[in-house]
Amino acid sequence: MDQKRQQQLREVGSRLENPPVAKDALVRLLKQAATCLTELDQSPSASILDALQPSLNAIVQPELLKHQDRDVKLLVATCICEITRITAPEAPYSDDVLKDIFRLIVGTFSGLSDTNGPAFGRRVVILEILARYRSCVVMLDLECDDLVNEMFSTFFSVARDDHPESVLTSMQTIMVVLLEESEDVREDLLLSILSILGRNKIDVTAAARKLAMNVIEHCAAKLEPGIKQFLVSSISGDNRLMNSEIDYHEVIYDIYRCAPQILSGVIPYLTGELLTDKLDTRLKAVKLVGDMFALPVSAISEAFQPIFSEFLKRLADRVVEVRMLVLEHVKSCLLSNPSRAEAPQIISSLCDRLLDYDENVRKQVVTVICDVACHSLSSIPVETAKLVAERIRDKSVLVKKYTLERLAEIYNLYCLRCGDGSLNPSEFDWIPGKILRCFYDKDFRSDVIELVLCETLFPTEFSIKDKVKHWVRVFSGFDKVEVKALEKILEQKQRGDTLLDCRLQQEMQRYLSLKQTHQDGEGPEIQKKVTYCLRIMSRLFSDHAKAEENFQILDQLKDANIWKILSSLIDPKTSFHQACSSRDDLLRILGEKHRLYDFLGTLSLKCSYLLFNKEHVKEFLLEASIQKSAGNTQYIQSCMNILVVKDAFPGPSPDVETIPSWPFLILSQIGATSNFLLMRPFPIMSLVLELSHLNIFNWAELILWTCLFLNCPAFCTVKACLDFRH
Repeated sequence: MDQKRQQQLREVGSRLENPPVAKDALVRLLKQAATCLTELDQSPSASILDALQPSLNAIVQPELLKHQDRDVKLLVATCICEITRITAPEAPYSDDVLKDIFRLIVGTFSGLSDTNGPAFGRRVVILEILARYRSCVVMLDLECDDLVNEMFSTFFSVARDDHPESVLTSMQTIMVVLLEESEDVREDLLLSILSILGRNKIDVTAAARKLAMNVIEHCAAKLEPGIKQFLVSSISGDNRLMNSEIDYHEVIYDIYRCAPQILSGVIPYLTGELLTDKLDTRLKAVKLVGDMFALPVSAISEAFQPIFSEFLKRLADRVVEVRMLVLEHVKSCLLSNPSRAEAPQIISSLCDRLLDYDENVRKQVVTVICDVACHSLSSIPVETAKLVAERIRDKSVLVKKYTLERLAEIYNLYCLRCGDGSLNPSEFDWIPGKILRCFYDKDFRSDVIELVLCETLFPTEFSIKDKVKHWVRVFSGFDKVEVKALEKILEQKQRGDTLLDCRLQQEMQRYLSLKQTHQDGEGPEIQKKVTYCLRIMSRLFSDHAKAEENFQILDQLKDANIWKILSSLIDPKTSFHQACSSRDDLLRILGEKHRLYDFLGTLSLKCSYLLFNKEHVKEFLLEASIQKSAGNTQYIQSCMNILVVKDAFPGPSPDVETIPSWPFLILSQIGATSNFLLMRPFPIMSLVLELSHLNIFNWAELILWTCLFLNCPAFCTVKACLDFRH
């Protein structure tokens, strides 16, 4: 076998001594030579080395080594690399020839960007041989500094995100070997590496940036003096090392990611930028430091604690723009890792700014804390959330209304999380009470509070049963002020079973009836009544003029679906979920950009049965039954108290004002009342008939539920009355 291989090597070497002029023939010969060389192991026998000698000498002839054709140059470089592999660690050529060889090899690397080209595989082989056998070190011995710089630049320019990992690893190995074996890192070589760093480089691929960072990480000790000198000079404004292509802040950011220890000597200078009087420089420093500390690391090292503390102090900067920028970045810090070691320090600093003199800063602090809470509810202490809740009483209407919205959002998330057992089921039950207290604030209209209670306080996927369970729990903790607030809100939503006892709902019914009559062809008298009706409804809004303008626009809408939905919303027979669905459909038809979107959102809420209705009352009674079985007297009392506060369905007739106390008395006196019902079924039946006669059928139904709750024998009699009423 060796004899045959020796013969092949001699034949190829002999033919290479007088290479053919035609390109095709030359390419075939070089491919044959490359194949023979690839089959040889490193450090072969003396006879193989002797047979290799003709090829070894012929391949570096000027007519081959300096050939101008791209394909020929690549094949020559391939053969030479195989020869250097075979003869390693000995260099088979003179220094002058080696310089030409490395120049040829470096030139082939420019084609590595073409990953789909037919020659890509050969270029990768050359790259891997150079990395594996460290033959690139010879370039340092030959003082090929410019060629080394060129190779680094070539690697950065050709590195692609879709390159095989082996390609990027080989590039990294070559660069690390050259840097580590260098006595000193030349300034121009260092700048070629630093010029690749930065997040906003349009002409630099992510692979190239990662390659540069990996090289810095592996050569941190070697590069540290030069990098420190460059950064200190840049911060100090020394133009000697300034490079317009290099943003030293971006360099610091990337080095912090890959080799933060390099920056230990730069921290005092960067801290100085945080304290400078130059606003532009201070803003840039805040952005840089904020970006650095927003990286998802477990903890900030001791070396960076001083600059971190100074960064947090910028929350009290005299310039609002700086404070707002710090807030933006501390939010990123907490969102990237809510459980980081510095979280308590950050949250404490945020709480201090809840009393900032600028309303936009206070609002942004609320934003940061609430965003973090919504991202990871357990990461924000309850006491911190309560401090945020105090901004409901802020002197700024902007801040207090925004705080109200965000508290409801937190409670909404809390309701979802309670179900999975990851939170204490009472940690945030104080929030609904805080929201109800806003009823007494002149800056909040009751409809705003109602909107929050109906729309945002509970998850949209919650059933009435889910909501009732939460209401029972939170109501048990309400104080007198909060109970009174809920009572006042409900007073404005009182209704009978067939109509809503509020002026807006009545006028809306009248308006829809008039509009239908007007569409049927009636004259101008009807239009006058419509106009008057719109004016009356407008007066029930805080901004009368704006409301009237919106009503006039509404009156011109032609979409029949809108009028159908509005009619459905004021129909007392519409169930809770039907009302929610209809309201969503209405707003979806309009779209968020429609000028009536917000107005109809409020109007549909005012005219619907979304806060508490008959279905809620039934669930409260069922919940009371469940709590009775569990023996939880606190929650039983809460159920009863809510129903009493609700006083949900008072009759329109002044003669029956005392009727609401009957069912609640029955429910609140569970043990004694059972005997009472057993002894006196007829008064209950009479009460049912009387209530039915007065069109307050819901009370009759409520008593039926009471009987069910008490397992009362009078149930059959009561049910018969109700069936008759139906």
